[in-house]
Amino acid sequence: MALSEQDRIDINDVINLHGHLTDAGELDRWDELFTPDATYDADDFGLGSLHGTAAMRAAALALGDANPVGHHVTNIVITAIDDRSARVQSKGVGIKADGTAGSVVYDDIVTRQSNGWKISYRKVTARRAALGEREVGAREVLERFRQAAVSQSADDMGRVYAVDAVHEFPFTRPGVPSRLEGRDNIVSWIAAGWKTNTLKYERYRTLAIYDTHDPDTIIVEQEALGTSTSTGEFTLPNIVVLTVRNGQITHLRDYVNILDAAAAMGRDDTSPFGLWPRETT
Repeated sequence: MALSEQDRIDINDVINLHGHLTDAGELDRWDELFTPDATYDADDFGLGSLHGTAAMRAAALALGDANPVGHHVTNIVITAIDDRSARVQSKGVGIKADGTAGSVVYDDIVTRQSNGWKISYRKVTARRAALGEREVGAREVLERFRQAAVSQSADDMGRVYAVDAVHEFPFTRPGVPSRLEGRDNIVSWIAAGWKTNTLKYERYRTLAIYDTHDPDTIIVEQEALGTSTSTGEFTLPNIVVLTVRNGQITHLRDYVNILDAAAAMGRDDTSPFGLWPRETT
């Protein structure tokens, strides 16, 4: 059934009003926008699905200064589902307090209520890849990094890191670098270690992955499993904080247990992760 002209005007008003109320901090008026049992799918931002206006308000307040200071909604397209519901697609531009901006897509279901049209379902998805290309997320980049480490392929490892990447080892020791800057330096150091170490990685075991408020950053608890020519089978635990941009690692903070790595190699002077050589002077 076709929507009336007034229906379309009212639906547009609801979609547009969201930015005005949110930017003004009038979150207690979200009942004018959403049904009481509305679902807000923010999984793309690591927040999961929020149910009900109270949960939505709480999540927005928890973000605090991380919220955009300006929500600008454009390109509204309304498609009728039946005489009581419609699908609404729109674009959103968010401006942060520091002047940075981001683009999202809103995919809404609106329903006709006794007091007007309301949003009953909203999914918000960040746009981070041009021309509709599929975005490569942090979890996929993590798997590519792991496969490059297992296969000991310098070419594959080079494709994983951004040109200006930084790889840090917060837990280190004298003679071992705590920070590597630039893809060429990182990959050269890794490849040099593959030629001299006694460890061979065979696979990784994920213990937990945590999303953060930054959708491009994840925290990973994992174990690397493999064999050592000195001690046989080994399991090395570590925690990785991984940030990606455009499908490549821009920053990797590698909390490796260097004592376990040393034990796996059968010595006490190994470098972090048991993979790479000492720092040269």
